[in-house]
Amino acid sequence: MGRHNAMDKAIGRQLLDGRRLNQYVACVSGRLSFELVQKVVVARIPVLVGVGAPTSLAVSLAQDRNLTLAGFARNGRVNVYTGGRRVI
Repeated sequence: MGRHNAMDKAIGRQLLDGRRLNQYVACVSGRLSFELVQKVVVARIPVLVGVGAPTSLAVSLAQDRNLTLAGFARNGRVNVYTGGRRVI
């Protein structure tokens, strides 16, 4: 539950400051859940990266919503599950 509250606070602060989030990348320190994908999609953040694995439901939603989803980000490496065209 902590990572969901942290994401809500991070997104909310940026929106209150008047920032357009379509130029941002959201990064999380845990696994990539369906709920986190929902939050960044609604906020119009195009990329979500985490150090953990995504759930299969998270991958499905990310694919459906044109979100770049990447997991296992560590030691200079990352696995891209959806939206690879945004990754250089």
